[in-house]
Amino acid sequence: MPVTHWIYPTNEKSDYYLDNPSGDTEVSPQRLLDDIEQSPDKADPWILKTGFRMMQPGDAVWIYAADPYQYICALAQAVDIYPDGDAWYASLVWNLDATHRLMRAPIPRSEFHQIAQQAAIRADERTVEVLDGWLRSGRIRLADLEREPSSNEDARLRTMRNIVQRQGQATFRQRLLHVYDRRCAVTRESAEAVLEAAHIEPYMGPHSNRLTNGLLLRADLHTLFDLHLIGIDQDGKLVVSSRLSGSSYASLQARSLALPQRTAHRPSRRSLAAHVKLLL
Repeated sequence: MPVTHWIYPTNEKSDYYLDNPSGDTEVSPQRLLDDIEQSPDKADPWILKTGFRMMQPGDAVWIYAADPYQYICALAQAVDIYPDGDAWYASLVWNLDATHRLMRAPIPRSEFHQIAQQAAIRADERTVEVLDGWLRSGRIRLADLEREPSSNEDARLRTMRNIVQRQGQATFRQRLLHVYDRRCAVTRESAEAVLEAAHIEPYMGPHSNRLTNGLLLRADLHTLFDLHLIGIDQDGKLVVSSRLSGSSYASLQARSLALPQRTAHRPSRRSLAAHVKLLL
C-alpha cells in the first residue's frame, strides 16, 4: 500500500530543532543521530503545526536539516497522530538503516527543490519521485501497518504502534500520570514506560477520557483489568478472580488502591461496581 511522504524541517524557526553543545541553535544532523541511537526502539513524539488531519499511521517522515545543510538526513514512519493540549504530535519510529545511509550520503534539496521551513509539508509530485527512487535504489522497503507484518521492520512498527495505542491517548494518560503521582494505583510501580491509562467503562470516543473513568495501572494489570480478571470493590480494594489463584497476582487480593487526593479525580464508584460484577 503506497504511503504519503512528508518533509519535516529542523531549524530554529521550526517546532523541533537540535541544540549544539555550544548552546547555539544551529541544526546538527549528528546530534539527531545521537538522539535516535540512544533510544532506537522508542516512539519519538514530534510536534505538528500542519497536516495532522491528513497524516496517517505508516506515513514516511523525512527529516530535512535546513541552513547550512539543506539536505534530508533521516527517515521515520508515523505510528500515531494525536492531540496533546493545544498541540498535535506524531509518534515517529526511526528507520535506522535508511537514517544511517542518509547521514552518510544525504539527499540535497537541489535534487527535489521543495522548500520546507517551519512545519511538516506533504511532498509534492517531484519530491515523491525522488524519494521513491532513493528507496528503490537502496532496496529499502517501508513498513505497511495495514497488513500483517511481512518483515522484521513491519513487525517492529506494528509493535510500536500497539504500544503507543495501548498506553492510551496521550492527554488522558498524562492527566492520569499527574493525579496518580506517576505511580500504579495498585502496585505503586513508578517506571513510566509500563504505566498505562486504563478505561473502566470501554472507550467509546473522546468523552470516555474523563478522569473518573480512568485508572493508572501497570501494563500487566491493565490487561487483567480489561479481561475482567481483576476488579475494584466498593471499599476501593482489589478483587482477584479465582482463575488467578496460585499465581503471583493472588497476593494482591484486598490490596487498597492509592487514589488521587482530590475526590473529583477519583474513579467513579458506579463504574467500578459495574466492572467488578463482570469478574470472571
